[in-house]
Amino acid sequence: MQGNSKKKTGALIAAAVIVILAAAMIAFFVFIIRGEDVAGADGILWIYVALLASVAVGVLAALRQRFKEIKKGEEDEAKKY
Repeated sequence: MQGNSKKKTGALIAAAVIVILAAAMIAFFVFIIRGEDVAGADGILWIYVALLASVAVGVLAALRQRFKEIKKGEEDEAKKY
């Protein structure tokens, strides 16, 4: 059981780092968008914001799936083969 908590902690830390970096970049792009008056640049930056948001959502979905795998012990079962 101790190994499972280490696995969960590692997965959580990795996901948190990626989500925090994506959120920081989103905040930076939104800051730039608010200060710019160029319509073309705004559209491109909003595309970047949408891509980063989808990365963050994907990482959280992968984290949820990883927790399910750890709970079921699938990794321990795979070590037998």
